[in-house]
Amino acid sequence: MKQVLFIPFYLFLLSTPGFANGPAGNDQLKFAEKILQVTVNETGVVNVGGDTVGSDNLARYIQERLFKSYMGTGQMHSKIKFVKANDNVPDMVVQVILKEIQEGQKRALTELCLQKYKSRFENIDSKKQDKLKRQFPVLFQTDYQ
Repeated sequence: MKQVLFIPFYLFLLSTPGFANGPAGNDQLKFAEKILQVTVNETGVVNVGGDTVGSDNLARYIQERLFKSYMGTGQMHSKIKFVKANDNVPDMVVQVILKEIQEGQKRALTELCLQKYKSRFENIDSKKQDKLKRQFPVLFQTDYQ
């Protein structure tokens, strides 16, 4: 008889917001920022999240990281952060890296739009474009600090 009473009580507790999610504060984990950090040193070696990437492959790598994150969880990184390892990084290297980051974002946006809407970003209606901008701000980020 005790088991019969326990099961409805347990189901009630699981349906209660907060209890089913575990201890208080777990809701914050859903909204934690996920930052993709791109670091370059004075010789032009690029590290992204622990991986060393050639500057010529950076756009493709960023595209893959952003899109794989989306495919795995339905979410993307919150933002991309660009860091110079020190002040000796030449401006020309910085410009190349920033251009590659932007290209990677553009490629990921194209891949996402083709996956979701079977069309490129430019060809979908403005309502869907606005929704994508709200849902995936990392793809439209221009400031990498």
